[in-house]
Amino acid sequence: MLRVGAGVLDGIGALPIEIEASVRGSDFGNSMILGLADATIRESLQRIRSAFFSLLVPFPRGRLVINLAPGRQRKAGTQMDLPLAVVLAALSGAVRHSSLRGKFFVGEVGLDGRLLPVPGILALTELARDAGADTLVCPHENAPLAARAGGDLKILPCGELIDVLAGVLGGRWKSLREVHVPQPLDWEEARPHPSLLEDFGREIPDLSRVKGQERARLALCLTAAGGHNLLMSGPPGCGKTLLARCLQGILPPLPEDQRLEVLRIRTTRGVENQRDLCEFLHLGRPPFRAPHHTISNAGLVGGGSPPGPGEVSFAHRGILFLDELPEFQRACLETLRQPLETGQVSISRSKGRAIFPADFQLIAAMNPCPCGRLGHPRLPCTDTPAAIRRYRARISGPLLDRMDLRLDLSPVPANKILEDSGASMPPQSPQLRTKIHALQELQRERNGGCLNAKLSEIELRGSKHLVEAARKLLVRACLRDELSARGIARVLRTARTMADWEGHERIREEDLGTALHFYRREV
Repeated sequence: MLRVGAGVLDGIGALPIEIEASVRGSDFGNSMILGLADATIRESLQRIRSAFFSLLVPFPRGRLVINLAPGRQRKAGTQMDLPLAVVLAALSGAVRHSSLRGKFFVGEVGLDGRLLPVPGILALTELARDAGADTLVCPHENAPLAARAGGDLKILPCGELIDVLAGVLGGRWKSLREVHVPQPLDWEEARPHPSLLEDFGREIPDLSRVKGQERARLALCLTAAGGHNLLMSGPPGCGKTLLARCLQGILPPLPEDQRLEVLRIRTTRGVENQRDLCEFLHLGRPPFRAPHHTISNAGLVGGGSPPGPGEVSFAHRGILFLDELPEFQRACLETLRQPLETGQVSISRSKGRAIFPADFQLIAAMNPCPCGRLGHPRLPCTDTPAAIRRYRARISGPLLDRMDLRLDLSPVPANKILEDSGASMPPQSPQLRTKIHALQELQRERNGGCLNAKLSEIELRGSKHLVEAARKLLVRACLRDELSARGIARVLRTARTMADWEGHERIREEDLGTALHFYRREV
């Protein structure tokens, strides 16, 4: 009997699995894999058998029985190939049992013995570290991220199965392949070239491209500084999408712990370009997700069997941009209400339950009417009042109530867009990003680690944050506009950000007036 530890993905985390293997008799018989293994794991025996044949590694003779404990947990994924392969090599006598101690194996095995990258390497690395392993053996492509999350765990990147069996475990058999002894990978060696780290805003439009729209620029800065949600409404071509794209460039880089949070989610969906992931680790650029309006509920908030993350989770710690908001299915939009309040998504299925992080900023854009010309200074609207009401009714009141700032945009005159078009405009986003970063640090220090968008409304109503004149203005606004309790909280949070932007210690009357102006805009 031989036992080796391994891991399977569960949501964005990983669960420990113990591989128990035994062989009986001397003739080849039907092999069995027990423990609720899915097709990817059951098929692994055939991949390993073919790889052993290519490498001239002896395959164990007899009736092979493999149990994956605990038996009640469903298991899936090709990351089990490599641990199963070393177990079979030990059963056949190609490697010593003692050489497996203290090692954790992750990787997919190709038919010719190549090791292929697998998803979820960060979660599996953390599992290996928590399980007390001293060495993680993984494919080359997964090694840079594993080195970043491994801490004191020694990372051994390997390109082929023979490197693992002979180079790492010291196996002895006659093979025609050349053996490479893997060397531990240091995180510093995995860093991308310094030239890749110089331009934080690469491929992100600079705010200097936005002509006019001074009110929109202020709304965008407040959105970035306080972590607020923003809804933009205006005719086609007035700059809604450009403003949304510019927001990513003025957000400061994510802290180290949040970068790993984002990568845990990204690496569970599939194998991404590892160089891009390493660049993200160094640059820390907040995610920007812009799904099409035909997306399903499961694609937006997550789902499936077993449950997997959706776009709201891939936008965690970043931006979820919904263009043409009324074109999304209403039921799909209503699923956003829970994550906007709680910062997470809970999905329950008959085969399991999963909780995914979903702390994102919602940035939405829409036309004011079906034809898009309502409010245009020159082109007349051709829609009836009933058609406009039906169009706007596609967005429910509770969802609108969760938008901190609502911005009406008008087209910028052509002469304003063309003026100074030949001159090179200096970039504005880097300076704004520096100021916003300082404001966010101030908020976290004052608010106990959170931005203004997460502050308690009860705390904001106190004299510590609100001057008496601003409180009276808020009371009058509530009587006039019938603000809901959630609306009051969101106005106060935006006003707190406006006060920070202007350098005021407490919310003044003009700060609250600006917040009410953005919250009361018609959409």
